[in-house]
Amino acid sequence: MKTYLTLLTSLFLVIEAHAKPTQAWTYDMLNDKATLIVIAVPTKVVDSSTGRGIETSFKVLTVLKGERDIGQLVLHHYALSPAATSRGPLLVPYKPEDKKQFLMFLQKEADGRYVAVSGMDDPDDSIKQISEYQP
Repeated sequence: MKTYLTLLTSLFLVIEAHAKPTQAWTYDMLNDKATLIVIAVPTKVVDSSTGRGIETSFKVLTVLKGERDIGQLVLHHYALSPAATSRGPLLVPYKPEDKKQFLMFLQKEADGRYVAVSGMDDPDDSIKQISEYQP
């Protein structure tokens, strides 16, 4: 009976063990790693020209850290899959028609696009929806 209970417990642990580890990001950590912190609203979503990921254009409403004269930016990220599970990447959907504002902690890539400080796999740690956009 002990062997059976041990095997059953091990099976449950193995099932749960495939969840990926994530880092707990504080605002101080995000601020330190970000080259650009903005409040922005998405304007256009297209497939990446490189064939990897998605590019979303944003209208920058205010700059909290970084280049003050930036009026727009392109965020390089992965698409939210309809089959996403709670154990998958923590992706953020961007729909320009929803007119949602986002607080974004970003780093600039070599090609001029931006990526979430917390990475393309878990951008929800460094990109937060804050409100509806009212022009």
